[in-house]
Amino acid sequence: MTNEKGLEEHTVAELKEIARETGKIEGISVMKKAELIEAIKATQDGATEELPSEPAGDTTPKEEKALRKPGKKTEKKPEKGVETISSLKGKIIELKEKKAELMEQGNKTGADRLRRRMNRLKKRTRKLAKAVSA
Repeated sequence: MTNEKGLEEHTVAELKEIARETGKIEGISVMKKAELIEAIKATQDGATEELPSEPAGDTTPKEEKALRKPGKKTEKKPEKGVETISSLKGKIIELKEKKAELMEQGNKTGADRLRRRMNRLKKRTRKLAKAVSA
């Protein structure tokens, strides 16, 4: 199958099937296309020691599991950035301009959505102002 066309031309499903046929690659189901191509090339070249599916001996079981599945995220999502009153007011101004455009086009439902978003942003600016003054 790999001789018919280059690995880059295969679909992800075809690449996963090729990887399964080798029997030397773990964590196939979570790999992205580039990772699959790299792993298949490594097994075809006989360099299985470089595969991420073989964890180091001095790691904990949880770390080993993370190493076996390269597609899994081990980090937490970053927290939302701190908003300032001025950044919220800037967003309100942008929404006002969009609302005016939608009203000109006659799209009242879209304009109504923007109105509600602006009201929520105004409420957040009032809360921030109250928190800063307290």
